[in-house]
Order: sequence, then C-alpha cells, then structure tokens
Amino acid sequence: MQILPYHIHWALHPNIYVAPYTNTPIEVNGNIEKDEWASVPWSYDFDDIRGEDDAPSDERPSLECRTRMKMMWDDEFLYIAAILESDMEVRATFEARNSPIYHEDSDFEVFVDPNSSCHHYKELEMNAINTVWNLMLDKPYADGGQEHSGRIAKPGDEKYYDVEGQKTAVRILEGSLNKPGRQRTVWAVEIALSHRDTMKHQLSAKPQEGDQWRINFSRVEMKGKINWTWQKQKVWDPEQRKHCGKVDMHMPDAWGYVRFGPSMKDAKKDEIIGEVSSKDIVKGAGDPMWPTRLAAMNIYYAQRRYYELNNMFANSLQDLSEFIDEEILAPYGRDGGIVSSFADDFYKVQVRDLLDHVVSLDSNRLMSDHARLDLSSRIE
Repeated sequence: MQILPYHIHWALHPNIYVAPYTNTPIEVNGNIEKDEWASVPWSYDFDDIRGEDDAPSDERPSLECRTRMKMMWDDEFLYIAAILESDMEVRATFEARNSPIYHEDSDFEVFVDPNSSCHHYKELEMNAINTVWNLMLDKPYADGGQEHSGRIAKPGDEKYYDVEGQKTAVRILEGSLNKPGRQRTVWAVEIALSHRDTMKHQLSAKPQEGDQWRINFSRVEMKGKINWTWQKQKVWDPEQRKHCGKVDMHMPDAWGYVRFGPSMKDAKKDEIIGEVSSKDIVKGAGDPMWPTRLAAMNIYYAQRRYYELNNMFANSLQDLSEFIDEEILAPYGRDGGIVSSFADDFYKVQVRDLLDHVVSLDSNRLMSDHARLDLSSRIE
C-alpha cells in the first residue's frame, strides 16, 4: 500500500534526515569534531538547487566545493553542524547583525517550517565571521509574502522578528578569508536553533520523538550566482508539464524533512539515524501525508499558472485540465477525493487519500492537514 497507487508520488519524496536526541546540551563553539558529533552521520552532499537533472553541469559543485551537514536535538534546541569546503574566495564582510548576508558574502542558510504550512517559516543566514541574519516570512514571496526581521523593523513593530535563544559559532579550518583567487578554504558552522524561536507564530508545541519538520539548507556564493542545497527545489511546472528544479528557496513545499529520532544509544538495531534512503522511504519511512501534499500542490501550481494567463483563478478542476498532472491526481479521483471552493481571486482545495488523510490548501499556499474530509464545502 505504501507503493501503490502512489508510486509516482514516493519517487518525488524529498530527503529525510533523522536527527538523534542528545541528553547532554551541546556547547556551541564551532568545533564540530568534538565527541558529541563524532558518531552522528553526515548528510548527503549538497548539489545545485535545481538538482542534477536540471542544473547546468558547470554550476554544480566540484569535489573541492563539498558541503555537508548533520543534526541532533534536545528539549530546547535543534543542533546543526556543517562543513563548507571551497576552492574559491570565501568572502565575509558584513559585521552588523541582520545584514543581508547573501548580497555580498559566502553564506550558509537554514530554513525551517515546523507546521508544514508554508507560512511563518524561519530563515537564518550566516557568514564565515559569524554575522547572522534572522527573518520570518509570513508566506512565500511568490504569494505576496513579506519579510519580518530586525533588519526592516524595530521591536514592537508589526514586521519585527528576531531570535532570543539561538546560538551560532564559526571556525576557519583551512585557508583564509577575503583573499581573491583560487585557494582551498574550509569553514565549519555550528548552530543551536531554539525551539521557542522557531515556534513563534506557529500552532505546534516543542518537538517530540517521531515528529518531523520541513527543513532545507543552502550555501550561496558569488552574490547568489551559486546556490547549492541539501534538498533540491523541485516542483510541478504546468508549462513544461513535468516536475522541474527551480532557483527559489522560498518554496517550503519542496523542502526536505528533519525527523526527531531517539538517542544513539536508545535506537533499535535496525532504526535509521541520519539520511533515510529512497528505498526506505518507499517501504514506509516517508511522510505518510506526502502523496496528498503533492496532489494539493499540483493544483496550486496549476491555479497559479491559470491566474497568470487569465487574471483570475479557475472555478473548476476541469478548467485546469491542461495544467495539472493527471497521474498525480489519479489516485484521488474526482468523486469525493478532491473537494474545492473557488472564486475569481481565491480558492481552497481539500484532498483526501484512501486512509482519510486530508490536506487543505488555499491560494495563499497555506497548507494544513486534517483527520477527515469536510464535504460540506463541496461545490459541484
């Protein structure tokens, strides 16, 4: 049942990293070789944001520009360690907190959406001298979203957001900063994201073992010309009628997952810690809501394209037929599995799977999941 009838959906499932629990708080000092991190597995190597199938070969990272991360968690923090290898200049010029790091500097970024809602997600950027920029997006930029941060607003203002418990550190392991030309430079970052900061403007509580958040990581170089990520940003393209990689980190629906796992010593013999393989995802280790999320997002991208062409949203799924992926929507049928309400400037859709898992999504890309489908909103 995990494979059929959702085999296409599982093939598009994003990366999952199972972070082990730690009973001992981590001292965040930039030393990612300390004992606490030693047995925690590294992630897959970062690749171009579009993925290997869609990225130009000369924009994918070479072996000399490897990037990896690993994660742990406790009751207060999500811990992240990353190592960035480079054969180019590593720039670090911004010194003021909440500066737009990626505009000039080599940049490591973390994006977190704990509710899988695509709204009020958090972003951290940091450079190689540990200057940080924290912001919250009320929704993605493509949906009219706006930045909330200490860069553009002051405490008490509606658009102010900053963190209180976050800890960050950087160490230069090889080479030097701000030296033009080709040279080997390696720098490490260590981060503790406070759950209290991450959960601001969210409905969820602190994570428990087994919970999962949407997350992604990005490395930006050369003022944004280079963007390498842990999870490729691949979504449905209604014009090309296929899933394609996009140069856009602000698509939370395409991010990977962090799953909050047991401690290393408490993990069962066959329990996964670290990256989850695609084979294990298909066998049942993936997000059980993923196929339904993918179907809902298929309608979202079709509607967005329809609006671009007609300055209004389609008022029926039939009107979207040339923009949707019939294979993605086929398991849900048109008789009860997809319930929609439409207006010229707004729509909401609910998609139900065979187990009565339901995902709701609206034209602002606000996503939520429910136990059962509410048929009262159905419009024939």
